[in-house]
Amino acid sequence: MEQTVIVQGATFTHLLEKIDLIVSHRVEKALKEAIIQQKSYRYMSRVEVANMLKISLPTLNDWTKLGWLTSYKIAKRVLYRSDEVEASLHKRKY
Repeated sequence: MEQTVIVQGATFTHLLEKIDLIVSHRVEKALKEAIIQQKSYRYMSRVEVANMLKISLPTLNDWTKLGWLTSYKIAKRVLYRSDEVEASLHKRKY
């Protein structure tokens, strides 16, 4: 749906300043939301993930090898991101 806007009594510079203010506000809001979403996970151990999914550790290993879950090796530990585990639940019907 297109809308027509008529601007009277404003200079071109004033109009550009208003547009810049609107755009920068929207970009700032989008960045804040992205940062909040980015921080909305934690790393979970293999045992935590297996308990959450109600599966055994060998099954968790199989699912990881199949690519259904993504693991991260951090130091000597194998960890999973909580947001990715939850997302995989929505993608797959086990």
